[in-house]
Amino acid sequence: MIHAYPEFIGKYPETEKNKPLAPLTTLKIGGEADIFLELTDVKQLPEILKTADNLQVPVFIFGGGSNLVFSEDGFRGLIIQIKANKIEVQGSEIIAEAGVLVSQMIQMSLKNNLSGMENLTGLPGTIGGAVRGNAGAFGTEIKDLLKEAVIYSESKGIHTVKPDYFNFGYRTSKIKAEKGRDIILEVTLTLTPKSPEELQQIKEKTAEIIKSRAGKQPAGKTSGSLFKNPGPELAAGYLLDQCGCKGLQIGQVQVSAQHANWIINLGDATQTDVIELAKMMRERVKDRFNIELEPEVQFVSASGYLELP
Repeated sequence: MIHAYPEFIGKYPETEKNKPLAPLTTLKIGGEADIFLELTDVKQLPEILKTADNLQVPVFIFGGGSNLVFSEDGFRGLIIQIKANKIEVQGSEIIAEAGVLVSQMIQMSLKNNLSGMENLTGLPGTIGGAVRGNAGAFGTEIKDLLKEAVIYSESKGIHTVKPDYFNFGYRTSKIKAEKGRDIILEVTLTLTPKSPEELQQIKEKTAEIIKSRAGKQPAGKTSGSLFKNPGPELAAGYLLDQCGCKGLQIGQVQVSAQHANWIINLGDATQTDVIELAKMMRERVKDRFNIELEPEVQFVSASGYLELP
């Protein structure tokens, strides 16, 4: 595999070697990728993947890195980060490439007197990742706004799909469950036009959301919620708090004293630290409540996706 890197780099000279992955995630954990490529033109993806496949180079693709924990061993192969970020408004629709940040889309929608995304204020990451994981907050989920998406699959190439294709669930979708078989390239959301007076109320509401989040969410190197809520009326944070998880620490990763479902990288934490701490947290909830918590973050080993043991 390594012998194939020079040929790949020869075709894509913008490829970086020995790319540190930790700075690309909000948790700031991970070793180096053998080779790394920023994707700024989504139309290039099929050719890039075909080249990597022909050279037998493993590939992992991600967006904003807000929901990933890379291995301290890095990744043996090619990491592609989707950075394509074109965005436009057409009437009540907002069309964005997968690399556009959720925060950018919210700003664009408010600028154009469109409502619907404001409850997502403060969510990290890209719109591609948000659709993939059906991100949501304060009663709004991406699936409620999605009109269609352009995706890539090996069997069909680049094509457009409707919301029912995703089989959305709580913080998941068919695309997330199938781990990399389909790649989201572009998203179209349908929003609601508002008057200037209504828009002012929305902006005030958005400011309140920002203030509320700032008071509840721990600062620092974090990936946000570690586990999914097991039900709409049952928060993982509550269960973990009842099990005394706040302040638990393994290595350089610690459960926040502010929120029992958030972990903080205190310095040079590793994926191994996170996995061991997550197992401890999950076991406590299982022992006390007989509830099996499911991770919201995804772990990536040196060779691909890794399930929490």
